[in-house]
Amino acid sequence: MIKKPRLVAGMLLLSMAWLTACSGGSGTAGNTNSSTAGETKTDTKAEAKQTTLRFAWWGNDPRHKATLAAIDAYMKLNPHVKIEAEYMGFDGYNKKLSTQFAGKTAPDLFQYTYEWTLDLSDFLLDLNTVKNIVDMSTLPADTLKAFGSYKDRQIMAPAGMFASTTITNQDFLQKFGIPADTVWTWDKIIEEGKKIHEKDKNAYLLTADIDVINKVILQPYIMQKSGKGWVNDDFTAGFDKAQLTEGLTYLSNLYSSGAMEPFGDSTAFVGKMEQNPKWVKGEIGMLLDYVQSLDKYKQAVPNAKIGVGAFPENPGAAQSGNPMVAGTGFAIAKDSKNKEEAAKFLNWLVNDKDASMLLTTQRGIPASSTARKALEDSGKLNPDISKGLDLAAKKKAVAPNVISTNAELAQIVKDSIQKLIYNKATPEQAADEILKGFNAKLKELKS
Repeated sequence: MIKKPRLVAGMLLLSMAWLTACSGGSGTAGNTNSSTAGETKTDTKAEAKQTTLRFAWWGNDPRHKATLAAIDAYMKLNPHVKIEAEYMGFDGYNKKLSTQFAGKTAPDLFQYTYEWTLDLSDFLLDLNTVKNIVDMSTLPADTLKAFGSYKDRQIMAPAGMFASTTITNQDFLQKFGIPADTVWTWDKIIEEGKKIHEKDKNAYLLTADIDVINKVILQPYIMQKSGKGWVNDDFTAGFDKAQLTEGLTYLSNLYSSGAMEPFGDSTAFVGKMEQNPKWVKGEIGMLLDYVQSLDKYKQAVPNAKIGVGAFPENPGAAQSGNPMVAGTGFAIAKDSKNKEEAAKFLNWLVNDKDASMLLTTQRGIPASSTARKALEDSGKLNPDISKGLDLAAKKKAVAPNVISTNAELAQIVKDSIQKLIYNKATPEQAADEILKGFNAKLKELKS
């Protein structure tokens, strides 16, 4: 039987919105049934045991297409291996995998996320037992530990990772006399943003939708003060009222100073800020977003010089509040009869240069330094994306736990933020409302 989860299953499913958005989506798959991706061939180089591997993943059509191409390439290199592909959209994937573990019918190798570790870790192979096959030296040690390990067992090899970054229109900055290499602090954003808007009423230094405001502005601002994660492992808030009030006051000042585009104008572009007419016309100077979003912003203003910089941080911050996140990776079933062959295929998927050319960024920016460099050298990965990741990696940050990503907690905050923005609540009132909702929901989740 599956070990009883510590968190309700619904919470885990709700917590995956950012994951699917940043590493392949939850679009409807072109084929939701098992299929054999190729023919088994005779190994003419040396006698090898004929092996059939089952490999499962979730995603959208582009991810399926890229992964199937990688499977075909691997089987041509290893004719003794036949790989059966099992792929689908995100909805239902977790439930199906859990049922397979319960019935001892799980695939040998599968796409995995750290958010399921509390429920599924007992069913996963410790990759340290195959470390002579899987080269994890190419993967960031902190990322391996924070997202791929559990109770001293390495249960996932990260495939893709992401972090937030500062995306700037350098032509805009030059127009207003701001150096392109400016190191941005939260206070400097308001200082410069106020000057810019006073000079040009159509121009704003910053814009953001409600999700970015919550996840990439308010939360990091507060976590830089607290030095903690957004939610503690004991199901308590990682901040106090004073810190929350200070963060909400800062957010209110972003709007009142003119540094931030009015919320009513930007709210129509949730998840698609590159379509904001002000960004397209060069009237926005800065965006805070996940680094893998860079290309879509560049494409929206092809004649402008778009760059990345370090994430905003005031002096004396306890941490950056901007962790490197390895949302997805690969894991091997502990009961697999083909552990070594599964490990060889896993290592190829994560580290091989040819594999990286086929998989590109379908599971996020490659976590493997080898794969990432191969994409950069081929021109398939913007070097500024790697720059954004490297800037984030240099900073101390607290990795998010599963509880922090809960969608209901996020909605509590976003509802109060909108009251604050529309002057329906003061920062103190919004802080009280958030803490009341947070504490009640966390108590419910803990039970």
